[in-house]
Amino acid sequence: MVYFNMIYDFCRNINVEFTMEMYEKLYAYMQELISYNTKINLTSITSEEEIIRRHFIDSISLLNYPIDYNCTLCDVGTGAGFPGLPLKILRPDINLTLIEATSKKVKFLQHIVKLLDIHNVDIINDRVENISHNTIYREKFDYVTSRAMARLNKLLELSFPLVKINGKYISLKGNKAIEELDEAYKCIGILGGLSKDIINIPDLSSNIIIIEKKKSTPNQYPRQYNIILKKPL
Repeated sequence: MVYFNMIYDFCRNINVEFTMEMYEKLYAYMQELISYNTKINLTSITSEEEIIRRHFIDSISLLNYPIDYNCTLCDVGTGAGFPGLPLKILRPDINLTLIEATSKKVKFLQHIVKLLDIHNVDIINDRVENISHNTIYREKFDYVTSRAMARLNKLLELSFPLVKINGKYISLKGNKAIEELDEAYKCIGILGGLSKDIINIPDLSSNIIIIEKKKSTPNQYPRQYNIILKKPL
């Protein structure tokens, strides 16, 4: 129950409903994550309390930003499902797409979605730079999100082509969020974006960066990943 209270108190502070049914799903998710992690490397965070704080509450913190109901949301480089699946558990109305390149992690995601009976989740086993050039997905999502898998300017080139015009890219970043946003200023303009907002979350020492898409991303982006690494925009 102590874990329920931790999440409940955080959700209450940001005016988000959190029920016992949601907690039960998150708790089952956590137990499966710990069990699977003994077989394949899903996360370096292995204690129950840290999973709650650094995976679940961190993911849920995106709801500090008012995400529209019945939206399409794509979680890039989701790994073991963060932040996408905790968001989906608290907001079942979201139509969720998870992109993950590692097949072992994809199998875990498929298992969790089936176990928890979560609907309207599309799991894609591919690299995001491939998906971003696929016309089925390019500029089709209301929201695209990711956690700290790379510097913001690199993440944007990989992921921003998936955002529809007037949609938003949302990134969870740490205490260097403003520095990364400044670094990505040129990149944002090239890709068709406009810096929208940055929301500080003092309880987590993290920040939410929101970038709105105002025009189509030029077709040449994203470039090959090795080029992005060597010559970021």
